[in-house]
Amino acid sequence: MKIFLTSVGLFLFSFAVHLIVWRYKLPKHHIKSLLVIFAIVFCLWVFGAIIYSWGLLETVHIGLFYGSMTLSYVITYSAIEADSPTLSLIRFLAEAKGNGRTVSEVSQFMAQRPFVRARLSALALSGLIREEGSRFIAVGPQPLSFRVILGFRKLYGPISRGG
Repeated sequence: MKIFLTSVGLFLFSFAVHLIVWRYKLPKHHIKSLLVIFAIVFCLWVFGAIIYSWGLLETVHIGLFYGSMTLSYVITYSAIEADSPTLSLIRFLAEAKGNGRTVSEVSQFMAQRPFVRARLSALALSGLIREEGSRFIAVGPQPLSFRVILGFRKLYGPISRGG
């Protein structure tokens, strides 16, 4: 129980720091900033754990659980911060209550949404691509996370459009 409570407490504290930082000044690189905030909180806690003589195994367990929660949150945050076509469409349809929306209303809604442009801007901001004239160019080697995902896609075979 000590491991669970400590990990959740660290996570909630990190989350609170994250909210305070975002309220004060929204950072340019959201994901990197989140990882830095959560890492700093954990490193400070480890320093305290050493001072108060926590056991190594207990500290590792807390680190693994806290790290899992942190990475899960970062993945969730990246989905929340972006204007997801699916979530936006569902919200648009839900606003109509039981009446629904016509095909032309949905088509017009989709035409007004800058989904692709917003995603390209986010990729450029994170440094994964750059825009030169009318071309987008991948910058540097692909991160390990991309290579893993692309490897799984090759393993599964062709993926239907949009997937």
